[in-house]
Amino acid sequence: MGELGTYRAKRDPGRTPEPFGEVGGSDTDAGGRFVVQEHHARRLHYDVRLERGGVLVCWAVPKGLPERPGTPRLAVHTEDHPLEYLDFHGDIPQGEYGGGSMTVWDSGTYETEKWSDDEVAVTLRGERVDGRFVFFRPARNEDPKDWLVTRRVDDGTTPTERSARDVQSPRVSVGGRTLKLSNLDKELYPGTPKNAVVDYYARVADTLLPHLAGRPLTLRRFPDGIDGESFYEKNAGRNAPSWLRTVVVPTPGSSRGSSSASFVVVEELAALVYLANLAVLELHVPQWRVDAEDHPLPPDELVVDLDPGPGTGLLECAAVACRIRDRFDADGLVASVKTSGSKGMQMTAPVALGPDGDPAATSAYAKRLAEALARETPDAVTAVMAKDRRPGKVFVDWSQNNTAKTTVAPYSLRARSAHGAPTVSTPLTWAEVETCTDPDELVFSPEEVLARIAEHGDLYAAALQEGAPLP
Repeated sequence: MGELGTYRAKRDPGRTPEPFGEVGGSDTDAGGRFVVQEHHARRLHYDVRLERGGVLVCWAVPKGLPERPGTPRLAVHTEDHPLEYLDFHGDIPQGEYGGGSMTVWDSGTYETEKWSDDEVAVTLRGERVDGRFVFFRPARNEDPKDWLVTRRVDDGTTPTERSARDVQSPRVSVGGRTLKLSNLDKELYPGTPKNAVVDYYARVADTLLPHLAGRPLTLRRFPDGIDGESFYEKNAGRNAPSWLRTVVVPTPGSSRGSSSASFVVVEELAALVYLANLAVLELHVPQWRVDAEDHPLPPDELVVDLDPGPGTGLLECAAVACRIRDRFDADGLVASVKTSGSKGMQMTAPVALGPDGDPAATSAYAKRLAEALARETPDAVTAVMAKDRRPGKVFVDWSQNNTAKTTVAPYSLRARSAHGAPTVSTPLTWAEVETCTDPDELVFSPEEVLARIAEHGDLYAAALQEGAPLP
């Protein structure tokens, strides 16, 4: 069995959000769960943790697990961690042991080939990692913590086992790119496996991609499905394929203390499929793009997020959306409307600020609009973010126009399920918004969204048109 005394001695439970669980009851030696966490401490490294003896046995690997057989890499053997660390992600305060941000880079299961005091040979089966690795302590090593890790050529499976695994981990050609998909039968929504998520994003790509082009994405990943832990990811990651477009963008005020991040920019089908395979369900976009040289441009969209407070819902949002549309019309702006795929609605109007335009202009306009609506109908609308001001009202969130914020993209899946299917942030016709009497009429599944595209085309296409100047 493992021990957690060393782990606890290094941490202050009053300061760090890390878990402080007990040693688990299981003592399996055949395998179990694993997690690889991307740890931005004093130096970036990757923590590899294997479930064994009721704890997680851990190594810190500065360069990450090797992608192919070759020269071994340093793997520092660290203290055992509690099993709750399998799902941990967040910010460890500076000054605490391991201070910095931590995200789940990959997770899955593993099988044990050998486990001794000086050598651990395992086969990892995850979303990003799939192969046979050996952790070993070199002879004559003065520091017992300094191990090495290498990747083996032979994955140790029989032809029959390998064939069965490849059915769920196929290599596919997508738009001329070769991708390896994994765990396609893993359930990401109740009754909906990953292969259905990949299929939806592949089929909606022609309509979705123009709305993503040039926009650095914030990704929301659900490695264990919507009932498990999730996390937002901005960095593309060290193992992102070389063909995937990324752009380094400043992130002032980041909660993780990072001055910049390497964002993914999705402009081709293969990129969508690659992200779906990583269990990225939600795609969130800023209201601005980068140019061909990766320089941020002024905002080209004005967005309004309608968030229903307690006692209100989609029908109340629809009524407010019609009022905002009329204000937009009067100011020469063309509004598109969609469900958020969650509780509320969102509206977008293309704008033209010009190369010297003030990036704060869209926020200022949206704030004036929200405050005017709240003055006219204070019992139905609020422009104030405070939770205690929202009961019985629709919050007109103008702050989404801040250049540091994002809004879920049209046609993106949401981490919600309704009527036995995932929900989608779905563009609407104004006739649907004006005449709806049942909120369920505005909840759509992926198959329904694809059928709507076949019938109507892109109902959010107006957001892609040339923008109008703000009044």
